[in-house]
Parts: sequence; C-alpha cells; structure tokens
Amino acid sequence: MTRRLLAIGLVAAVTTTILVAALAGCGGGDPADRRLLMVGIDAAEWAVIRPLLEEGRMPNLQRLIDSGVSCGLRSLEPKQKSPVIWTTIATGKNPEKHGISDYIDPTSKKILTSNVRTARTFWDILGEEGKTVTVIGWLVSWPAEAVNGYMVTDYFRFGQKPGRELPEDLTYPEELLTEIEPLRITSDMLTDEEIARFVSPDAALTRDEARELPMDELFVEMRAIDALERTIAPLRDFHAGDRTFLRVAKHLIREHPTDVCIVYLRGVDSVCHKFWAAAHRGEVGIPISHTDARVFGETVDLYYEYADEMLGELVEAYGDGATVIVCSDHGFEGPKPGKKPGGINEHGPVGVLIAAGDGFRSGVEVGEANVRDVTPTILALYGLPVANDMDGEVFEEAFEPGYLARHGARNIPSYERMDRRTE
Repeated sequence: MTRRLLAIGLVAAVTTTILVAALAGCGGGDPADRRLLMVGIDAAEWAVIRPLLEEGRMPNLQRLIDSGVSCGLRSLEPKQKSPVIWTTIATGKNPEKHGISDYIDPTSKKILTSNVRTARTFWDILGEEGKTVTVIGWLVSWPAEAVNGYMVTDYFRFGQKPGRELPEDLTYPEELLTEIEPLRITSDMLTDEEIARFVSPDAALTRDEARELPMDELFVEMRAIDALERTIAPLRDFHAGDRTFLRVAKHLIREHPTDVCIVYLRGVDSVCHKFWAAAHRGEVGIPISHTDARVFGETVDLYYEYADEMLGELVEAYGDGATVIVCSDHGFEGPKPGKKPGGINEHGPVGVLIAAGDGFRSGVEVGEANVRDVTPTILALYGLPVANDMDGEVFEEAFEPGYLARHGARNIPSYERMDRRTE
C-alpha cells in the first residue's frame, strides 16, 4: 500500500467517529437554534468526484452524501465568472440585481468590490435575525463589511510585498487582523515536500529521452522540461491560499465560535485551470507534453483529495450537531477543441450541492438545483421568509417531507434596505 493511501486511510479512520456524530447528532427542534457550516469549493465537479468516491479517496464528502441529500447545482447561463456566481449564491439574485458582473468593471476598469454589491447576503440577513456569523475568504468580500460576528475577506490571503502595502478593511472587526495575521501562509513558506504530494517532478522526461521523440513532439517536450519549475510555482500560491483560510477558519471556530460559519476555498478551480489538460492528454485539442502528463497527470485528483481533507477538518472543528452544506459555483470540463483554452470556456454548466443535517433528506440524490436557490433554501432551513425580489426558489426536494410545512414562513417583498448604498 502506498504512503498516500495509508494517509487517506488514517484520515478516514480519525474522522469517521467525529463526522458521524456531527451528522447524526442533528435532532429536531426550533430551526432558529441550528448551527450551519457552509463550505464553498470553487469548480467542484461531479465527474471528478464520483470516481474518487468509488475509490474511497474522498471519505469525508462520502459521509455527508450518505447522511444527506446531494444533487447537481446548475450555474448561471450564459457562463459567468466566479465572482458573479458566488455573489448570486450569497444573495439569491441575478447579476443585474446584485451588481457584480465580473472581476473588473468594464467601464471604469476598477476591481469590483463588496461596496459595489447592491443586494444583501444570506449571512447579513441571518445576522439581523440574531444569528452570529463567520465569513472567510468569500469572493468579493473586500472591503470587510460589518456583520454580526466576524469577516475575513478574500484579500487577506495576499501577504505584504515590497512596494505593496496591505489594504485596509481586511477583516471585521478591524482588530481581528492583528489576531489572525500570523496564520497567513504565503507561497514562499511552503516546502518542496508539501508541494510534492500533488506533483511528480522526478517523472519528467530527461533531455536525452526527449530527443528520441518525433520532431513535432520534441519542441513541445523541451519547452515543458525547461518550464517545469515555473509550471509548479502557481501551485504553491493556490495551496497557500487554501491553507491560509483553513487555518483561519479553524482558529475562529475554536476561539470565536458562531452560529453560522462560511468558508470559501478556491484551490480546486485554480488547479483545474492549470493542470486539467495534463490529466487529459489527447482529449483537449492542444498539445500536451509527456513531461506535463507524467508530472501533473494526477494533480487534479490529488488536490480533490486535499479538498476532502480540508472539509473533514472543518466539520471536525465545527463540532457535533451542525448542518453542513457544500456547494460549488460551476463544474469543470477543461479545454475544449476549437475553443480558446482558459477562463470560463473551461467551466462546466453544473456544479455540486450536498446538504446534511436536521431537515434535509438522508442518503438520497435528487434532481437539480440552481445557484440562485441556495440563499432561499438556507432561509427556509431557518424558517425565515423568502423575498419576492429574489430570483431563486426554495429547493423543496432537498427537505424531509413535512419540514417546510412545519417551519415554513410567508414570503416578504424584499430584504433590501433603501440606504444600502450609503451605509
């Protein structure tokens, strides 16, 4: 048995009791009393997850699926960029209502930030209802907004560099920054051993081996060999970001527990964009070297395994009795023949949604929800009304029979405030 498989088995053994207790401990009672852990995994794709589940390589997600409800999560159409979709997930509204249309405003050329958003988020609504909340790393969360709890913005992960000052409002409250500053991990802090779990640099072709290839492959191979370290470098950045937000989340859960904890992890999306083609040599319509296929061919699957480990650590840290929701903003299909590689061209139309805990059905796969439905569904979970100006609906298939009838609430016109832009 390989060292990696032994490690997977150890993680599964350590977390089994904790996860089962966390999920089985959810009983009945007032929905307002529930605790919610939501983990957003950017670009999580069922076509990757299902084979890994069958091989036992994502045990933490498997336990949530077994004890909860799972389905596809239809993304926005036409395809949109991640900040747009995650803002729709957080508000239940289409881009024209929430105001986030891209990473950068096409007119002003300025980065779109949280103070441009024109719709309230579900954590803001829950906070107003008295629930304490923690929000970590969510896209377009900078500058930090006042919440009934704690916010660590997406910009926190970027450490200070010469000539670049850290922006203000990285956290709420502001003084939280001093407390969590030591938890930031930057790419230069990661060892080669920590990165080696995702890549196999020793598997690269030698120059002598490359010279034996046909001429049309030789140049592709030599470029890949020369660029090997440069190709690995972005992985350090992706991994450092996820490691940072995982550390921050576990610290805040331990030191400042709240009723709701929301954690966004971007690494899967970034790794897929960078290394998907290496895992699908001959299928993506662009030339892929033998070196890239050998060194990075397992990187996507290995990073999914790591995402599962992070999920297990978060569930363990959050403790017994919590409701857990895992979702992605879109799926992933990789480069396609005849289309320009990169960006939203590589995204798949359907992501993932898994929900486990009191009120949700257990061990069933249902139809398909929409990213617009996440916020209305969370509000219904808490027995709160859904706003008529939301574009999503309560995903009724996810709930146990009778739950919505017992805890349903009337609709209201809107949660928006007239002074939203001037706060």
